[in-house]
Amino acid sequence: MNHAISLAALISASLFLPVAATANAFVNGPRGCDFLDGFDDYGPLYTVDEDHLVLSQLGLEGIEWNCTFNEPFEPYLEDGEIEIRTGYCMEPGPFITPAVFTLLERGDGTVQLDASDWSDPLILDICPAP
Repeated sequence: MNHAISLAALISASLFLPVAATANAFVNGPRGCDFLDGFDDYGPLYTVDEDHLVLSQLGLEGIEWNCTFNEPFEPYLEDGEIEIRTGYCMEPGPFITPAVFTLLERGDGTVQLDASDWSDPLILDICPAP
């Protein structure tokens, strides 16, 4: 009898465990959001190529270099909202550059990503998660 009660308690407790939520992604490149293959429970699905950069909650990914944030950012920004994160960028070879990143919702379907060592900001299309 105790086993049945324990099993029922375990099943009911598991119904309240958090599930990974799909978050928006951001794409820079000629195909924009069409570049993405879709989303799963953990974010955007894509194959990195030389023409596109994909920004997710954890960082920016490209074929030659990647940037990683020390803390995930909120993927659902309001118009004019700014998120600030620390992190680093890596390129082939022993090149690691620490940086402070800012992400700004521009209100036109894009976000602006800037890093402390970049000369120009990067503009990315907002690709809503389903």
